[in-house]
Amino acid sequence: MRILRTLALVALAAAPLFCAKPDPVFDGMKTELGRAATLSLGQLEKPYFISFSIDEGMSWSASATFGAIVGENSSPFRAGEVQLRVGDYKFDNSNFGSSGGARFDLRSFPLDDDPLAVRQYLWLATDSAFKGALQTIARKRAALGSVTVSEQLPDFGAAPKINISSDYVPVKFDAKAWATRVKNASAAFNAFPALRTGFVDYTALDGYHRMVSTEGTEIRKQEELGTIQIRASAQSPDGMVVRDWAVLYSASLDKMPSEAQITAAAKETGESVMKLAAAPMGEAYSGPILFEGVAGPQLLAEVLGRNLYIARKPVVPRGSPGGAASSELEGRRGVRIMPEMFDVVDDPSRPLFGHEEVDDEGVRAAKISLVEKGVLKDFLRTRLPVRGSSESNGHARMQGGGPAPTNLIVTSRETSPLTELRKKMIDLAQQRGLGYTIVVRKLDFPSTAPVEEARKIIAAAGQGHPVSQPLRVFKLYADGHEEQIRGVRLRGVNARSLKDILFAGDDSVTFDYVENGAPLGLIGYGNSNATVSVVGPSLLIDDLELIKIDDELPKLPLVAPPAMPASASK
Repeated sequence: MRILRTLALVALAAAPLFCAKPDPVFDGMKTELGRAATLSLGQLEKPYFISFSIDEGMSWSASATFGAIVGENSSPFRAGEVQLRVGDYKFDNSNFGSSGGARFDLRSFPLDDDPLAVRQYLWLATDSAFKGALQTIARKRAALGSVTVSEQLPDFGAAPKINISSDYVPVKFDAKAWATRVKNASAAFNAFPALRTGFVDYTALDGYHRMVSTEGTEIRKQEELGTIQIRASAQSPDGMVVRDWAVLYSASLDKMPSEAQITAAAKETGESVMKLAAAPMGEAYSGPILFEGVAGPQLLAEVLGRNLYIARKPVVPRGSPGGAASSELEGRRGVRIMPEMFDVVDDPSRPLFGHEEVDDEGVRAAKISLVEKGVLKDFLRTRLPVRGSSESNGHARMQGGGPAPTNLIVTSRETSPLTELRKKMIDLAQQRGLGYTIVVRKLDFPSTAPVEEARKIIAAAGQGHPVSQPLRVFKLYADGHEEQIRGVRLRGVNARSLKDILFAGDDSVTFDYVENGAPLGLIGYGNSNATVSVVGPSLLIDDLELIKIDDELPKLPLVAPPAMPASASK
């Protein structure tokens, strides 16, 4: 959902649908695009591709803690983006150094629907983009004179034009009523006086995306997103800070959760944190781990969904740093990466949170078969040609045209009821002389970890990709009883661990999240946003490791928490 990225930075190809309302902003975009397409500077390169995008709308938000509002905000927004390429599809100013295309923020975009003001902004942004593109392509040519490029790939893939048009109908949103709801829901934390923190936040976005390009693409579509974020933390008797969270999403503002649902989620989060605080510390463990319930698709999102792309190294001058983030699955097309019983597709057409009609590059989002009988068949592709793929499948959803999943669906032809998975876990423990096995019911992905804690997790991963910390972890004993533990991290878990899946559950759990490209998916960080759904079963994986967290622990408070009123615990 592109409107998220704009805030952070603040029909098949056929005839366009009829749009009843006048749109002076769109008219201004098309007029200025026609003028920009005639740009030239002497005998130097002319632009062969230009696109204008404008995202606008309203945002509302409020945050509350322990029954009190701590902040409210509502504001309109409008932001513009210009993409300009000189040269041709085979060789242009992109893919050089760390740049993935020109992006300019010369000043605040005008909020009024004045086509002349819109054209003024786009003119200045286009002028800057053109100057930057000419400088970049000159440096790129100079760099190629001193380096050897192993792969001669085009710099940009052509795409058929798309015409999508719908009127913008502003959402009627009662911000005061929603502030009251999160305030009331946050009062659920008053039943847990030992909590250090307890927040309930809401954010509502009502946006409209416009895009035009010299390829003939014209897009106008409305986007909505409602988010409820619940966070709580406490300290264990030894000083360790434990935390838990819940995030509730809605792709339609009139279908956001009720106050009762939010209050129930806040209460459950508070109860979970208190149980964690009272749980004993875990210890090092090596053996089978069952990722049960939502932990299954969480793990798939992190170690599979985040690796389904091919990186392309940009041209860099000799001696200069530069490169592209690597994928753990790169070079493994045609290789088995999961047991034969698994298939994986990305289906943007499904009416789930990750539903997408067209990506940020103006390409129709297509259904892809990614894994068939455990064998990697394809990747999420954009308009940047990569080894073995020259065409986009419509998954450029991150800043700079980076790929991200839409609705990632993981299925298994062989499944077992969860009760059977637990029995198989116990059998494995007895065969190997283990006193217990491990069940993980929730991972901290996307992570709410403080930055300092996240840095420790990343450092512990060394050269590998860090994996989020398990939040809800239980020892499963031979007699079937469980004991919750805390203070452990996964070690050595990556995309290759998927080959060690022994069994899949007969459940199918949907996990919704917002991909932002940040390590561990740290909420509030990163420079991109894409809505994603991952649907998958519980997973029993062999030969995984847990390590005990030996970080220095903070001291407990010197003063007891304030007494809560008797009504707070009811």
